[in-house]
Amino acid sequence: MNRRQFLVSSAATTSFIAGIGFAQSSVRALPILPLSDFTKGIDARIPLTCGFGRHDFGTGNLSDTYGINGSYLGPVLRVKQGQTLPFDVKNTIDQVTTLHWHGLHIPGDVDGGPHQEIYPDALWSPDVPIVQNASMNWFHSHMHGRTAQQTYKGLAGVLLIEDDASLSADLPKTYGVDDFTIILQDKTFDQAGKMSYELTAEVFEDGFEGDTMVVNGAIAPVVQSVPQGLVRLRILNACNARFLELSMDTGPITVIASDGGFLPSSVETATLLMSPGERYEILVDMGTSDTNTLNVNLNGDGGFLAGLFGGNAKTPALTLMRTSEAGFTGAMPQRLANLAPAKASDATVTRSFELQMDVGADLAALAMVWENVCGNASAMAINGLPMKMDRIDEKVRKGDTEIWRVSVDDMLHPFHVHGCSFRILSQNGSVPPAYAQGWKDMVHVEEGWSEILVQFNYDAPSDAPYMYHCHILEHEDCGMMGQFTVT
Repeated sequence: MNRRQFLVSSAATTSFIAGIGFAQSSVRALPILPLSDFTKGIDARIPLTCGFGRHDFGTGNLSDTYGINGSYLGPVLRVKQGQTLPFDVKNTIDQVTTLHWHGLHIPGDVDGGPHQEIYPDALWSPDVPIVQNASMNWFHSHMHGRTAQQTYKGLAGVLLIEDDASLSADLPKTYGVDDFTIILQDKTFDQAGKMSYELTAEVFEDGFEGDTMVVNGAIAPVVQSVPQGLVRLRILNACNARFLELSMDTGPITVIASDGGFLPSSVETATLLMSPGERYEILVDMGTSDTNTLNVNLNGDGGFLAGLFGGNAKTPALTLMRTSEAGFTGAMPQRLANLAPAKASDATVTRSFELQMDVGADLAALAMVWENVCGNASAMAINGLPMKMDRIDEKVRKGDTEIWRVSVDDMLHPFHVHGCSFRILSQNGSVPPAYAQGWKDMVHVEEGWSEILVQFNYDAPSDAPYMYHCHILEHEDCGMMGQFTVT
């Protein structure tokens, strides 16, 4: 067991013995995130206000939070392929922020990365084109040096893209009845029951990992009544750093879509490993079971707790309870999307990226000097270079198919690329699991090379470049990020 595994396991053990923080105090109803449905048309600009909030996660006390059009998190925006979204993003917090459209295939000047800063009391009004197929995407702060803190406090929301095929598909699609958006996060609460976020040298190195599971802003476990038949869960891992291993109490997980859209056919798996930033859609058959529970292994890979307690450290996250009402009557889908196998031979360029820990400033000093942000972002690097806002690291030609090879020098990382979806050729030196063989914008990197097949079809000039980075948000803030143009 290495140092990181020991730290994570020790913290998780303490939490497990204590009842996972506040998690077991009661069972709460699943909060249904507010939906703004624009699939029928848009008749005005869409306001999104990033502001201060006060939110009770279920401890009985209010925590200081951020929210988008609310006290914590943002709405679910449901839009349709072919639309252009006229956003008015207002910043009313006391820090500069941005709002990045994670997963969208859009030009760099509306991507919402660190170059599209929104100062306090300022308005950013991008017109965001929706060109890609049906998929689950999200939006979150991407302020350089403060992404981790601002996203943790609540600057995040979900954007669901539909298209003609998805709207006509024989799938559950009644929001809040048989179709649910699920945001999974891990939090830490102080003795007063208020959300806390403190950076230490260990947290800078490993990323922030809380001891309490939160679902849609409520401490797990949560419960939701559903009708008989299939139920659709659109799941986002919005943790800062924690990989989550999902499983069901009854039966396998049936996966129908990944980051970039539908899989060719549904995939059954006993467990589903999700990195921070990843999205998957699953179907749960409530035609025969009175209840079924979605569990989360807070360690992500079993590890120390599995050996100590004789099983995985599973935390019940969401329990579905079947009512007598008839619901979606369709069967599990056999075919979902036409998706040709990824062909490495299509690539004309190969690039290599090594994610590097501890190359610059001392992490303990950073924790003391910079409080809850990484400061000058010089502690970590990619290919030996910490992130610099005024340096372009790669220049890509629009329309070229490329192979990007990614490696790490320590621990498991999630790697994200802006402005595209890609196909995974290999993950940690092996064939990716079947549920990760569709369109993705996240890949896991730990041992051996992870290789992706990628193409960029929209402009990202030098004053509005795309980012590639580790999606452990503290690593991103600390310099494990690079910039590239597409011309």
